[in-house]
Amino acid sequence: MTAEELLERYAAGERDFANVNLPGARLEDAELSGINLRGATLFGARLCNANLSRANLTGSNLDSAQLEDINLAGADLTKAAISDANLTRANLTNANLADVTLVDTALPGADLTDAQLAGANLSAPYLKGANLTNVNLNDALIDLPGGINNPRVEGAIFCNTTMPDGSIRDDHCN
Repeated sequence: MTAEELLERYAAGERDFANVNLPGARLEDAELSGINLRGATLFGARLCNANLSRANLTGSNLDSAQLEDINLAGADLTKAAISDANLTRANLTNANLADVTLVDTALPGADLTDAQLAGANLSAPYLKGANLTNVNLNDALIDLPGGINNPRVEGAIFCNTTMPDGSIRDDHCN
């Protein structure tokens, strides 16, 4: 399947694209609200400015994807791989990010600069090396024993980051 075919089928009313293989797909500005991309391979895909609100991306591979300004509000990204992805200004409000891999030992951490994660479920996130500058985590569900001293967030950048309790962290501002 090509990106063009997916867009045509979506426009015709189809929503189930589970396990689709679209590495490097160009889906900028796409309107894909409520789409099922469970288990999809979207490695290196370009989804800038796309609307995937309420999408099912469970177990999908979004490593190295361009996700700037994407709308993933209310999306389910449980167990998705998002290492080395650019999530600058992404809307992840109320998204389910339980068991999401935001870093890989071979790839840099995800860039979440200016992202909205208010009310998101991050469960026990693996944010090693992630850039959380200007990120809003207000009311997010995060289980990190030891707080930001937990090894799962080692090297993460907290600069003007709104924490789940509403406090602001400025630990690694340059």
